[in-house]
Amino acid sequence: MSDVRPPEDPLDPVGLCRTCAFARPVPTPRTTFWLCRRAAEDPRFERYPRLPVRSCPGYEAGEPGAPDSPEA
Repeated sequence: MSDVRPPEDPLDPVGLCRTCAFARPVPTPRTTFWLCRRAAEDPRFERYPRLPVRSCPGYEAGEPGAPDSPEA
């Protein structure tokens, strides 16, 4: 895995998680957290990373939370 840095919007409060195949939004009444499903198998990743995530060695472009997303 390389440290991937796709084009980013500096005003995006979520960062890479918004377009990562391993991320899943977890809405609550007050806010939305982003779960990193890679954290289940790899201790290098935080379960709920501090946002915005600007670089990540586990990033893979995809649809967050999609049913066909890779499972971690």
